[in-house]
Amino acid sequence: MPIDKLKKILADFDSSEATEFEYEDADFRVSIKKNGPKTDQEKTDYSDKHILSPLVGTYYDVSPTIQINERVKEGQSLCIIESMKIMNKICAPADLIIRKTYFENGESVEFGSKLFEVDYI
Repeated sequence: MPIDKLKKILADFDSSEATEFEYEDADFRVSIKKNGPKTDQEKTDYSDKHILSPLVGTYYDVSPTIQINERVKEGQSLCIIESMKIMNKICAPADLIIRKTYFENGESVEFGSKLFEVDYI
């Protein structure tokens, strides 16, 4: 498949509401998936004043360590959860202020454990 034709397919797919696309011919096969818009159920609920652990693992502070009453920007690293030898960075979902931390370095966390109490700004 010529690259120009593939670029056109990708551009058309990206601007469409479709979430999956597959194409196959004798010499070429492509399968594309994208996430659709978030449903009301999936949207972040800022009424909850806690950031929860998305997985089971071991809690580690980031460097520099997040302090109580510190302002944090959206996307800033808050901590790391090690799970199955993989370091998973937990980032701020929005601009916020850290009011309380629930874990110390090296402590085990469960899925859904409260990691931080926060105020969204």
